[in-house]
Amino acid sequence: MEEKEWKLGKDMSLEDNMCDPITFDEVILAVRCNCRDINCESVRKTAMEIFDMKKEDFLFLLYNNIGEIIKEVKKQKGIEETEQKDTKGIEE
Repeated sequence: MEEKEWKLGKDMSLEDNMCDPITFDEVILAVRCNCRDINCESVRKTAMEIFDMKKEDFLFLLYNNIGEIIKEVKKQKGIEETEQKDTKGIEE
């Protein structure tokens, strides 16, 4: 079985989510399973840990596909593709 490249147009489509949702149930389950003390701080901390993991995945997909995103925007706007690679502002 081939390893996924996580590339738009190869193994990802325009309709795929770049960031997975966070449900109330996910936060409740994580607090229930991982926290000894159940209070505002433990819920906030757990929710933020979940958010940070999803944010990390989102940023990976963004940086991994920034060129494909630019190409698609230009295609949809009818702008001809140039050879110039615009990476200004991208921090990896």
